[in-house]
Amino acid sequence: KTTQQESAAVEASSRSAEQAAARATVAAEERQQAESGRQQAEAAAQQAQSGRQQAEAAAQHANEQAQQAQSKMSEMQREREAELDRMQQALNRVAETRRTPNGMVILLPNSIFRFAFDKADLNETNRELLSRIAGIFLASKGYGLSVYGYTDDVGTADYNQQLSVRRARAVKDYLVQAGIDPAIVNVKGYGKTSPLIEGSGSEARAKNRRVEIAVTDSSIRFQ
Repeated sequence: KTTQQESAAVEASSRSAEQAAARATVAAEERQQAESGRQQAEAAAQQAQSGRQQAEAAAQHANEQAQQAQSKMSEMQREREAELDRMQQALNRVAETRRTPNGMVILLPNSIFRFAFDKADLNETNRELLSRIAGIFLASKGYGLSVYGYTDDVGTADYNQQLSVRRARAVKDYLVQAGIDPAIVNVKGYGKTSPLIEGSGSEARAKNRRVEIAVTDSSIRFQ
């Protein structure tokens, strides 16, 4: 009986040892999984930190590029402003010129730029004046031209519209012959719809019969 009891005790001890070993194995596996999870979490955290650093570096680079672009644009604008100032000074010696938000406008009134009645032919004075203007244009780059024709209030709207277009085209044709690129010159006739001075007197009509040349900076739009 004592031997049986001893045998049972040994078996019980053996089972307890096996169970303890099994629990130890499970605990070791759980610790290993926990360690693996911790390492993965640390790797993910490091990756996230690296991603944040890369994003911050990219944002800083983009900001630096934007500042450089703004600085370059400001410098270009100052250069174009200076170029337009030089053009205006030269043009003012030829005809009245005024600045606009996008460039300038050259006013060629009837007093210095005359067309014969019902004609769109350029006379010698007109051609000489346009030659001087074209010479100034040829010394500069980065602009577009728009030639606008206007008439007084004598005659029908349709008649004056067609006449204003013919006169504006005559100016464009001469500028092109003088060397201006035809691709940068637009033409438009306003007829009698946009008088410079309201009224039907001879003085008002003389000032309303005019041609205007708009010079638009095609490099930078000025604010």
